[in-house]
Amino acid sequence: MDLHGARRARRLDLYRTRQSDRVRSVRGTLEALTQSGTLFTHEGTRRGLALLKALQLLQRAHARLEELSGGGVIPAPRKQERIDALYEELDGLFARADKLSGRDEASVAQLPAR
Repeated sequence: MDLHGARRARRLDLYRTRQSDRVRSVRGTLEALTQSGTLFTHEGTRRGLALLKALQLLQRAHARLEELSGGGVIPAPRKQERIDALYEELDGLFARADKLSGRDEASVAQLPAR
Protein backbone atom coordinates (compact mmCIF):
# COMPACT_ATOMS: atom_id res chain seq x y z
CA MET A 1 0.00 0.00 0.00
CA ASP A 2 1.32 3.43 -0.95
CA LEU A 3 0.85 5.57 2.16
CA HIS A 4 2.35 8.67 0.57
CA GLY A 5 -0.06 8.41 -2.35
CA ALA A 6 -2.98 7.84 0.01
CA ARG A 7 -2.04 10.94 2.03
CA ARG A 8 -1.80 13.03 -1.14
CA ALA A 9 -5.20 11.79 -2.31
CA ARG A 10 -6.77 12.49 1.09
CA ARG A 11 -5.32 16.00 1.20
CA LEU A 12 -6.60 16.68 -2.30
CA ASP A 13 -10.07 15.44 -1.32
CA LEU A 14 -10.09 17.68 1.75
CA TYR A 15 -9.19 20.72 -0.32
CA ARG A 16 -11.82 19.86 -2.95
CA THR A 17 -14.46 19.58 -0.23
CA ARG A 18 -13.31 22.86 1.28
CA GLN A 19 -13.55 24.57 -2.12
CA SER A 20 -17.00 23.21 -2.96
CA ASP A 21 -18.35 24.12 0.50
CA ARG A 22 -17.16 27.69 0.11
CA VAL A 23 -18.61 28.02 -3.39
CA ARG A 24 -21.94 26.73 -2.11
CA SER A 25 -21.83 29.19 0.79
CA VAL A 26 -20.98 32.20 -1.36
CA ARG A 27 -23.66 31.34 -3.92
CA GLY A 28 -26.19 30.94 -1.12
CA THR A 29 -25.28 34.34 0.28
CA LEU A 30 -25.60 35.92 -3.16
CA GLU A 31 -28.98 34.26 -3.57
CA ALA A 32 -30.12 35.56 -0.19
CA LEU A 33 -29.00 39.09 -1.09
CA THR A 34 -30.91 38.93 -4.34
CA GLN A 35 -34.10 37.42 -2.95
CA SER A 36 -34.29 39.87 -0.08
CA GLY A 37 -33.72 42.85 -2.35
CA THR A 38 -30.73 43.88 -0.27
CA LEU A 39 -28.47 43.51 -3.29
CA PHE A 40 -29.99 46.69 -4.70
CA THR A 41 -28.94 48.87 -1.78
CA HIS A 42 -25.57 50.60 -1.62
CA GLU A 43 -24.26 48.25 1.06
CA GLY A 44 -25.76 45.21 -0.66
CA THR A 45 -24.11 46.11 -3.95
CA ARG A 46 -20.73 46.40 -2.27
CA ARG A 47 -21.32 43.06 -0.58
CA GLY A 48 -22.40 41.47 -3.86
CA LEU A 49 -19.27 42.65 -5.65
CA ALA A 50 -17.10 41.25 -2.86
CA LEU A 51 -18.91 37.93 -3.14
CA LEU A 52 -18.36 37.83 -6.90
CA LYS A 53 -14.65 38.45 -6.35
CA ALA A 54 -14.65 35.62 -3.79
CA LEU A 55 -16.21 33.33 -6.41
CA GLN A 56 -13.45 34.27 -8.85
CA LEU A 57 -10.82 33.34 -6.28
CA LEU A 58 -12.59 30.04 -5.62
CA GLN A 59 -12.63 29.32 -9.36
CA ARG A 60 -8.88 29.90 -9.42
CA ALA A 61 -8.59 27.50 -6.47
CA HIS A 62 -10.54 24.94 -8.49
CA ALA A 63 -8.05 25.31 -11.34
CA ARG A 64 -5.15 24.75 -8.94
CA LEU A 65 -6.85 21.64 -7.57
CA GLU A 66 -7.23 20.32 -11.11
CA GLU A 67 -3.55 21.00 -11.67
CA LEU A 68 -2.67 19.06 -8.51
CA SER A 69 -4.82 16.12 -9.56
CA GLY A 70 -3.55 16.06 -13.13
CA GLY A 71 -7.16 16.22 -14.31
CA GLY A 72 -6.59 19.22 -16.54
CA VAL A 73 -4.36 19.81 -19.52
CA ILE A 74 -1.24 20.07 -17.36
CA PRO A 75 0.05 16.84 -15.80
CA ALA A 76 0.15 16.65 -12.01
CA PRO A 77 3.31 18.08 -10.49
CA ARG A 78 5.87 15.59 -9.25
CA LYS A 79 8.29 17.80 -7.35
CA GLN A 80 7.37 18.25 -3.72
CA GLU A 81 8.36 21.94 -3.87
CA ARG A 82 5.79 22.59 -6.62
CA ILE A 83 3.10 20.64 -4.77
CA ASP A 84 3.77 22.59 -1.57
CA ALA A 85 3.70 25.88 -3.50
CA LEU A 86 0.30 25.01 -5.00
CA TYR A 87 -1.15 24.13 -1.60
CA GLU A 88 0.27 27.35 -0.17
CA GLU A 89 -1.39 29.28 -3.01
CA LEU A 90 -4.65 27.44 -2.31
CA ASP A 91 -4.49 28.43 1.36
CA GLY A 92 -3.99 32.05 0.33
CA LEU A 93 -6.89 31.92 -2.12
CA PHE A 94 -9.17 30.43 0.52
CA ALA A 95 -8.12 33.07 3.06
CA ARG A 96 -8.79 35.91 0.62
CA ALA A 97 -12.13 34.41 -0.43
CA ASP A 98 -13.12 33.99 3.24
CA LYS A 99 -12.30 37.61 3.94
CA LEU A 100 -14.28 38.82 0.91
CA SER A 101 -17.24 36.57 1.64
CA GLY A 102 -17.36 37.77 5.23
CA ARG A 103 -16.99 34.42 6.90
CA ASP A 104 -15.48 36.38 9.76
CA GLU A 105 -17.95 39.31 9.59
CA ALA A 106 -21.66 39.97 10.04
CA SER A 107 -24.15 37.79 8.25
CA VAL A 108 -26.41 38.86 5.41
CA ALA A 109 -29.34 38.93 7.80
CA GLN A 110 -27.84 41.98 9.49
CA LEU A 111 -27.80 44.09 6.31
CA PRO A 112 -30.67 46.57 5.92
CA ALA A 113 -33.52 45.41 3.70
CA ARG A 114 -34.59 47.40 0.69
